Amino acid sequence: MTGLQSAVVPGWGQFSTGHPIEGSVAGILDIWLYADVIQRTWTSIPKLRVTTRALESEVAAQSGTVQTLQADTAASSPTSTTSQNELPGAKSTLRIEEDSASSARGRERTSADYRNCELAWAVGVHLYSIVDAAEDAWIERGGRRPVTDMATAAWASALVPGLGQIYNAHYSKAALLYCGVIGAVVSYQSHQSMVAFWEQENARAIADSASTDVIQQQLVFYRKRRNQYVWGLGLIYIYQILDAVVDARLSRVDQPFPISVSPTFPDPGLLVSWTF
Repeated sequence: MTGLQSAVVPGWGQFSTGHPIEGSVAGILDIWLYADVIQRTWTSIPKLRVTTRALESEVAAQSGTVQTLQADTAASSPTSTTSQNELPGAKSTLRIEEDSASSARGRERTSADYRNCELAWAVGVHLYSIVDAAEDAWIERGGRRPVTDMATAAWASALVPGLGQIYNAHYSKAALLYCGVIGAVVSYQSHQSMVAFWEQENARAIADSASTDVIQQQLVFYRKRRNQYVWGLGLIYIYQILDAVVDARLSRVDQPFPISVSPTFPDPGLLVSWTF
């Protein structure tokens, strides 16, 4: 029942199980993310798309004007300077409009990138809220976590991330892990698409002999952000193995620790032993 409550309103299940702070954090974060996703999807992105298409139409029209002037200039007599005088101004206007269209396309894609990342994290937090509320209710009803083996938990997490947490019956930790993985993977893919987009804009600017300074800054920014999520996934993978081992050890806290360190005599030294 509490899981269904959190499915309807994120954090509601935590309030029902006596965890108001956790419920408030999950609810406020998730509602804010969903609200921003809706606002971008139905308001910001459509407006930016209209602006972008209008600027692209102006670029196409101005490009046609430049081509016409070039043809007139080539066909004009040496004494005619009308087209020759108009051509530099038309080219300058075209360059400005191309820069404006490129900036508009960048704003549209950036807003879509934020929308994609926020939606992934919102769904992840929502799923975590549901599983966490259900686990809290299970504990309240007398549910007990099993006594587990450290080596099994380590191998399970190494083979399938999150499986060690499920093996230890820490389901909310597994849900939180997958929340991070989903968010990181989607954010990586979205940032990779932004890198590809700015590479296309860079190639277009080079072909038009335009400045690429702003485009290069965007490329560096999104490449760094993309790579950060790769490192983040690696750290998540290592952490979830260690977390599974620690939880397995805590499940048998009344038993001797399998790793022991003792001094050796008469020669100074240390003896490390591991009981399987």
